[in-house]
Amino acid sequence: MRLDTLNFIKRLNIFSILFLISFGILLNVSASSVEGLNLYGDNFYFIKRHLTAIIIGAILFNVLKNLKIDFIEKFSSVLMVAISGILFLVLTYGIVVGGSRRWIDLGVVNFQPSELAKPLIILWVAKQITTDLSNDSDIKKFIRSIFFPLLCSFLVLLEPDYGTFATICFILFSQIFFSKIKIIYPILTIFASIVPLYFAATSSEYRLSRIEAFKKCDYGIDLLGDCFQLHQSRIAISSGGLFGLGPGTSRARWGLLPNSYSDFISSIIGEEYGFFGLFLLVLAFFILISTSFLMAVREKNEIKKLISVGFGSWIFFQTVVNLGGAVGLIPITGIVLPFVSYGSSAMISIFIALGIMYSRDYE
Repeated sequence: MRLDTLNFIKRLNIFSILFLISFGILLNVSASSVEGLNLYGDNFYFIKRHLTAIIIGAILFNVLKNLKIDFIEKFSSVLMVAISGILFLVLTYGIVVGGSRRWIDLGVVNFQPSELAKPLIILWVAKQITTDLSNDSDIKKFIRSIFFPLLCSFLVLLEPDYGTFATICFILFSQIFFSKIKIIYPILTIFASIVPLYFAATSSEYRLSRIEAFKKCDYGIDLLGDCFQLHQSRIAISSGGLFGLGPGTSRARWGLLPNSYSDFISSIIGEEYGFFGLFLLVLAFFILISTSFLMAVREKNEIKKLISVGFGSWIFFQTVVNLGGAVGLIPITGIVLPFVSYGSSAMISIFIALGIMYSRDYE
């Protein structure tokens, strides 16, 4: 078998995902145990929910990958309208956690619709761009492709959730940029978006404080206030040295680093597995992202090509923002690390996208 075949690329892609999931389980057993005991009297409370999300996601992945892409794409319009309506309802009926109204209480679990919006937007954009209607110009395709995704991103911003808003925007314009639509349209849109994106980032007092914290934390200012999380994250990573303190020996998880099992799981990796552990993590993500784009390059089916681009862009953006935020290169946004961090809605949604990407071709 030639090493440049699509099948070999897919195997590398799946291998990197399996590594990240396995590493994430190992990390969450350690990082979430103290919080689970403090809040629910059960060391394994969070890891049980994490494993449940992986199992549900794996089932959905296997179902979707055995369906034909032309069957799945038939539901893109209905699903897009449905998720837009659900995101609107979240603003009214959603529950508030941490100052944001992002979740719907389903009794057993809190569901975050904005995460499910990501794979549905990827499917919607790919379908709209590749649909060949008579007398359908590039500008019509462009407007039709971005309307619902921009509506969803605006509703997400109102929750507020700037991190997910930025992720959706990045996915959207990556798909359009790599499509056959004339490049002038996405370029002009990016330039036109600079002012609105800046306003969205600075209009909230909470987001503005994070930006201000990002500017001053390198100077050792307000280490017990706005800079507390970043400061503790850096302490955790630096204490790990080259090979770390060892599995299950994290000190940051004992209340020193808030959200250690979700937003700051990479800090626990640095503490317990050191620079070597972080290197393996970055290498796994590099393989995952590069193989996703290589699949897009070698894919003959145009809609699946754009779905692979959307998936790779999603993983790339969240990985860069999460890892960058943990060390202070990027302002903290609360974005989880794909396949690794705790987060049931995020885990299931990313498996849905993966299943759509691996779905069967037209016959």
